[in-house]
This record gives sequence, structure tokens and C-alpha cells, in this order.
Amino acid sequence: MIDKTIPYVKFQMERNTSKELPDRQLLVGYQFSFYTPGDERDWQAIETSVGEFDNLSEAQGYFQKNFVPYPDELEKRMTFVTDPSGKKVATCTAWLASFPLIAV
Repeated sequence: MIDKTIPYVKFQMERNTSKELPDRQLLVGYQFSFYTPGDERDWQAIETSVGEFDNLSEAQGYFQKNFVPYPDELEKRMTFVTDPSGKKVATCTAWLASFPLIAV
């Protein structure tokens, strides 16, 4: 759950691409998947469940304004973790700092 009493700080992460990433494995039965059209509902549910948004409507508005205009990037940069039953249980998006993100 997100602790909203901590002030928000905008930051940018960078990585030296000449260094290899460490090998990390998910628990048995869990897997990564990239965004495909229709996954926005799962993204909205996950982000709302951790307190990023107060409700699904707010999450939907954010998704529409910040991600929908960039479908090609979305399919390369938004990932999910799927549990053994196939349910999406976590998400992470590596977005570009140069995109004009619009806060809701």
C-alpha cells in the first residue's frame, strides 16, 4: 500500500547499458507478460488496490491520458506479473522521461 503521507518526489532512473543485468527469477508458476490491449483494466485494478488511485475511474482517466496515446511504447514498456492461475497480480512500467505525462 502506498503511504501518501510521504511527500511525492519526481525522479528519473538511469542504467549503464554496458553492464549486464543480474539474473532474477520469479517464484515457480509466476511469469512476466507484456501489456496487450484489454490489460488496462488489470492495471487499473492493481494500481487502485495499492492506493495509487482512490477509485477505478481515477485510474482509468490516468491511463487514458498518459498511456493510450502511445500504444507502441505501451506494449514494450508495461509489464505484469501473472500468478499460477493466470491472474495479473503486479505491474511495472518503464516510461520515458521525455514523454509529456499528464497528471489527473
